[in-house]
Amino acid sequence: MPKSVLIIDDNEDISTLLKDHLIHQGFVVTTALEGKSGVEKARKLHIDVITIDFNMPGANGVEVYEELRKHPETATIPVIFFSSIVTGLIRRMVPASPRVRFIRKPCTIAEIEQSITEMAALPKLAPPPLPPDTPGRSPDDSTTNRR
Repeated sequence: MPKSVLIIDDNEDISTLLKDHLIHQGFVVTTALEGKSGVEKARKLHIDVITIDFNMPGANGVEVYEELRKHPETATIPVIFFSSIVTGLIRRMVPASPRVRFIRKPCTIAEIEQSITEMAALPKLAPPPLPPDTPGRSPDDSTTNRR
């Protein structure tokens, strides 16, 4: 089954270029031009890797990342920050994880493709457990009841 990528970037030219290249390489690609719709798409689709720009209208890339981590269905999806902002700044704002990478724009298409391919090859992880006060989980139950 082809791996799926969600590109969250307000630059349509970059999104289209990357999307066309990745489709040609066999990926299934979805795009979102801002964070809110990106989170919605990630929650509805079975995405394998997400690329996120930092500077976007509405919410920056780190805010989008934090929102993705709040939802069990998106909490463990590998993320690549793909941005012209100094990656050191973003690194200080995002907890270190083997499921997060940082690529500075501009870069070669081969560099981003390699990172996407490597991240898509990571094993799927089970979502983190819901907090005890989450609807759908009984207080005396150590397992989650997702509906």
